[in-house]
Amino acid sequence: MLPAAPKTLGRLSDVFVSALGAVTCHSNRLGFKRTKKAIVILVDGLGSENIRRAAGHAPFLNAALAKSKSINSVFPSTTAAAITSFGVGARPSDHGVLGYSVFERKTQTVRNLLSGWGADFKPENFQPLESISADAKRQGIRSVTIGPGEYAGSGFTKLNMSDAEYLAAKTFEDRASATLSVARAKQSSLTYVYFPELDGAAHQFGADSVQWLNLIEELDLLVRNLVTELPADVGLLLTADHGIVDVPRDRQIMLDELEIDGLIAVTGDPRNSFLYFEPGTNIPVIQAALASELDGDCYVVTPQDLIEQGWLGNNVRNDEYLPDLFVISRTDVACYHRQFAKPQSLRMIGQHGSISGAELSVPLLKFGAFAD
Repeated sequence: MLPAAPKTLGRLSDVFVSALGAVTCHSNRLGFKRTKKAIVILVDGLGSENIRRAAGHAPFLNAALAKSKSINSVFPSTTAAAITSFGVGARPSDHGVLGYSVFERKTQTVRNLLSGWGADFKPENFQPLESISADAKRQGIRSVTIGPGEYAGSGFTKLNMSDAEYLAAKTFEDRASATLSVARAKQSSLTYVYFPELDGAAHQFGADSVQWLNLIEELDLLVRNLVTELPADVGLLLTADHGIVDVPRDRQIMLDELEIDGLIAVTGDPRNSFLYFEPGTNIPVIQAALASELDGDCYVVTPQDLIEQGWLGNNVRNDEYLPDLFVISRTDVACYHRQFAKPQSLRMIGQHGSISGAELSVPLLKFGAFAD
């Protein structure tokens, strides 16, 4: 049976708005200490369990984690939903970015909510909530986003960091330098620093790989050095959008090898697959059959099941994009349907999207003026 959602599900949505609140003294949901300038580093794919497993390679981050309480990401534990929650201060049911990808029944089109924005699918039409960066700007607080140049002006950046000044910084060192430049300026500011590299390495090589461990070593040193150079009036936080679990190739489940009548699309993530069916399909029959086939490895649930257990809100924005069934991994498996999956996705090792503690639990590390 699907477990009830933890009471702290979605707490990631409180982090950035509280960082702004520490500067403005308004909407400080997490009660951060007052500061003139706030910086939030978000490391894509760096769950609390990932830090603990890499303790020998990230001693500074692990020591900080040991002295802090972790928080929970959102459902599903995937970047599009989580960073939007972070950037607008609301949970997926409220902002409507419901996963990595969804199926638009009206046009029979798969919509990628991370990179699929364009003239025919505008982020402002899909997600209408104001970003925290826009709120900061309106209050006279300098709002800055620092990250790789390819994300500047992207639809996803507009979706959750609209009105922020974007500083393109390619390397870890470039991002540290840009962060210190903002921190040393006189103006009050709210800064978001994004590190996507660990997530990419985990997908390709795994979160226990040499490639991933080299990156967390570099990040650990960067954060340690950054903390020592911060002015006294600057608070620094480090968090993540989700954690990563490694899925062996022999633990991949091919949904196309099962009889699933009426299936028209599979979207979402391999550890949280969204299944859409032809109108008139007997969903309870399909659900029961799939649950029997996948017993022990996956939960097969409807949106209503998720609402009843607290994973989704009672009123879901963009609910027309919700699938008929969710197939959610409960063990170290990932589900693919090769008719709908890109071939390169089957090569992924590091995965996320499900409801395990390893995927949901993310750090909230406090440094500088925010330190306890």
